[in-house]
Amino acid sequence: MDTENLRSFLEVAEHGSFTVAANRLNLAQSTVSARIRGLEEQLGRRLFVRDRDGVTLTPAGRQFLPHASSITRTWEQSRQDIAVPDGYDSLLRLTAPAYLWERITSPWVEWMRARRPNVALRLEGSFPDLAIDQLAEGLLDICILYLPRPHPGIVYETLAVDQVVLVQHVAQTKPWTENYILMDWGLEFRIEHDRAFAGMVKPAISAGLVFIGLQHVLSQQAAAYLPLSAVSGHIERGEMRRIDNAPVFQRPIYLAYPSNPVSSDVLDVALTGLRALARDWTSEKGFSEGDRSLGMAGLR
Repeated sequence: MDTENLRSFLEVAEHGSFTVAANRLNLAQSTVSARIRGLEEQLGRRLFVRDRDGVTLTPAGRQFLPHASSITRTWEQSRQDIAVPDGYDSLLRLTAPAYLWERITSPWVEWMRARRPNVALRLEGSFPDLAIDQLAEGLLDICILYLPRPHPGIVYETLAVDQVVLVQHVAQTKPWTENYILMDWGLEFRIEHDRAFAGMVKPAISAGLVFIGLQHVLSQQAAAYLPLSAVSGHIERGEMRRIDNAPVFQRPIYLAYPSNPVSSDVLDVALTGLRALARDWTSEKGFSEGDRSLGMAGLR
């Protein structure tokens, strides 16, 4: 059975649309339809029913759904497990925000190469929710993220605390409130933000990912609350400036890893390195007395 057919089936089942599934898979809709037909021919049962509200699973489709998901996960896990490059004993996979590369990820790579040269490293990019699912399914070993989501078998700890500062593009001549993207850092941040800017009209645009907010500020000459680690380079290059007297928030960065890893020795070394680098980084930047904490403790 072709696993690509299964992926198409899972996307259509999740979104109830061949069009959406095709867009997410970067395929033509006719290709997705052909894959579903091939799967139905192999199984000898119809899997979907089309109606005016979209596409829904048939009883056979609902029965097949958990099996398709399990087969896909098993295949992906098998593909990952045998992907250890020649000459290495094992593979360690980490995902982290791109803007932490200079401070955390790159020094960590050097740490691992010096202490475990027989371990190959794979650096992934992923959305936080997807990363947690991949971690739970054994497709990742370590995640660094801002918004933790409780999940059985996953340990969370606070790795570091970043400063979240209000910045605007240097070409923005009007008040920053007139072209402002609200970054949704979770309930605690929204409460603190509303308290700090009581009476402010709710912005028309919001986002939950740093990359989106950063690109919007740069391309639309806008303003936003963004982690200092993500914007410090842009400030130094004169592309952005901080808003004077704006509150500064503290936002925890979390470390997530499995409670029962396959290779505990390698994971322990990797986590030790990340913690040491985060301590060095935190001691370098420090915080002022006027900074506001978001009050988000690590999940245990």
